[in-house]
Amino acid sequence: TLGKAKDNASNDDGFSPQDPLDPNDTWGLADSDQRHRLVTSFVWELPSPESRWAKALLGGWQFNGITKLSAGTPFTISSGRDTLLNFQTARAKLIGDPNLPTNRSRGELVQMYFNPAAFQIPADGTAGDTPRNFLIGPGSKSVDLSLFRTFAVREGLRLQFRAEAFNAFNFVNLGNPRSNIGTSDPGRITTAGDARVMQFGLRMTF
Repeated sequence: TLGKAKDNASNDDGFSPQDPLDPNDTWGLADSDQRHRLVTSFVWELPSPESRWAKALLGGWQFNGITKLSAGTPFTISSGRDTLLNFQTARAKLIGDPNLPTNRSRGELVQMYFNPAAFQIPADGTAGDTPRNFLIGPGSKSVDLSLFRTFAVREGLRLQFRAEAFNAFNFVNLGNPRSNIGTSDPGRITTAGDARVMQFGLRMTF
């Protein structure tokens, strides 16, 4: 998928403009905006051996997989202050280049994903000039794998064994960084996606 989504307010952030008298103040990328997303899947029914005993042990297995590669989602740079004195938090003012090299180590990305020195708190009585959802966070990747086998217990009754691994290769998918420049560590990433999860189960159909 190649896409772009823009709106005035997303379900996650509500309608909270710097200036409530200007609805277009929050026009920008939607929280759900994700420029690139690739999802592929496969189902492989493993060949059954001809030998009766080998077929009873090794036959009937099904191997499945889903691979997901996604670009990051946008986030807003907040000043952390009500500079317009209207009970709304103003966005930050841009004074430099917020982008840092993308080929840095993961540790460097975690400590400082964007350049907080490129922003400042607007002067009292003024609003920030950065748009809502101004920067894009880290992308993500995951591979889900599963192995199934169905046993015929008797006519009309089947039992399926399921082994499943979500994020099977345990990729670390970083969350969006702290984006309030009024805090002590803006630009730092403190969250990540789910680690590998494995589960086993039995499913009976009749």
